[in-house]
Amino acid sequence: MTLSSVAASSGTLKNQHGHHDDESLGSIRARRNLLAGYWAGSLIGLKGEDLGRYAADLHEADHAVRGDSDVIERLSADLAQAGHAMSKTDIAAALRRFHAQALKDTGCTE
Repeated sequence: MTLSSVAASSGTLKNQHGHHDDESLGSIRARRNLLAGYWAGSLIGLKGEDLGRYAADLHEADHAVRGDSDVIERLSADLAQAGHAMSKTDIAAALRRFHAQALKDTGCTE
């Protein structure tokens, strides 16, 4: 099962009108953060509403500082605490993949 199928099957990436939350959140970055949150949350062992909440919380954490360092730090700490230590370089690479997926999902180009 791919991350996109996990996120889509959870139903939490679509709003009540059937539109992706990235449209209502207004940015590719928000979509990227949600995808990263679903990925990390799944590794941590979260499911259902807890997984959706974690993904949304990760997006909110993205506003602490300019750039990706706040998201990378949060993911690094959360994954390490759950026994899935990962280098910050690998997390940054995952964020780039999720950014590319978010662009594809929304039909946008950079």
